[in-house]
Amino acid sequence: MKGLLVGLGGRARSWLNVCNNNPNVELVGYVELSRDRREAVTRDWNLPPGRVFPSIDAAVQNADADFVCDVTPPAAHEPVAMEAFQHGLHVIGEKPMSDTFEAALRMTAAAKESGLTHMIAQNYRFGAVPRTTRRLLDEGVIGAPKHAVVGFYKAWASRPGSHYTTMPYPLITDMGIHHFDMMRYALNREPISVYAQTWNPEWGWHAGDAGHTAIFQFEGGLTATHHALGSSVGKSSPWNGEWRIEGPNGSLTWEEDAIYRTASRPAKEPGRRAIPLDKPPLQGQDALLAEFVSAVSEGREPECSSQDNIKSMAMVFAGIKSSQEGRAVEIAELMSSG
Repeated sequence: MKGLLVGLGGRARSWLNVCNNNPNVELVGYVELSRDRREAVTRDWNLPPGRVFPSIDAAVQNADADFVCDVTPPAAHEPVAMEAFQHGLHVIGEKPMSDTFEAALRMTAAAKESGLTHMIAQNYRFGAVPRTTRRLLDEGVIGAPKHAVVGFYKAWASRPGSHYTTMPYPLITDMGIHHFDMMRYALNREPISVYAQTWNPEWGWHAGDAGHTAIFQFEGGLTATHHALGSSVGKSSPWNGEWRIEGPNGSLTWEEDAIYRTASRPAKEPGRRAIPLDKPPLQGQDALLAEFVSAVSEGREPECSSQDNIKSMAMVFAGIKSSQEGRAVEIAELMSSG
């Protein structure tokens, strides 16, 4: 498959490497609005000068492409996707799908109408820890889970001038989408409602709220709590977070990116033991791109398609709405708005 890399900021460098490492992908064009940026990356990344363009339209007139890899800021994802669909191009785009839920709904509808593949880069769910957890829960090692708690604590997005420091709800929208998507994946349940509160401590460096607690009700009577602080100056959690999942036959915990099972009847088996992690052949961005290529070639919906990812987006924006309005918000309230 031949691709256009759109948006040549810092994150694009990693996607350049991922695309170059995939034997089924060839980048045939690079798109960046900023002239200065185009000149800088052409030189610094050793890109072919004749393949760096100011727009998708200019790129498709000069390069035969099958898809767009969108690494632009969230507010630009909708226009990039819409233009790509108009040119008959599939899209794999960085998370979050958009900076507003309304735009995400429009993108999801447009992708469905176009019949083209639209995949969102939720790389966290492709790691060994969530993949192994999903398998263990599907196998019933602790019975049907009814309780889950996820914690995340980092001195996060602390670089002065970063857009994260000025966003109204930076942590829940940028990191929350990772964890909420992992919750849907690992628990293999869909959320029903959320009650959330957001805040900032007095020492925080974000203009918007970078702390929150969100209580989700999932299918099957499962209650899951996500608590986080992006201006933590104490012990950091792993990027995956620290998890505890409880069922009638024990618990699964994520501790420093290792999984432990604690049985409810330790007399019959070891009470607490480490679980060997599954080793998928590819993880992270490499797995994302491989899934995207396979889905396009097989004519199927990929994991993390926009049709699926809109449900993770709904968790984010329902949480924000709950915090703003001081009430529990049904996920269906947002989904029905489309």
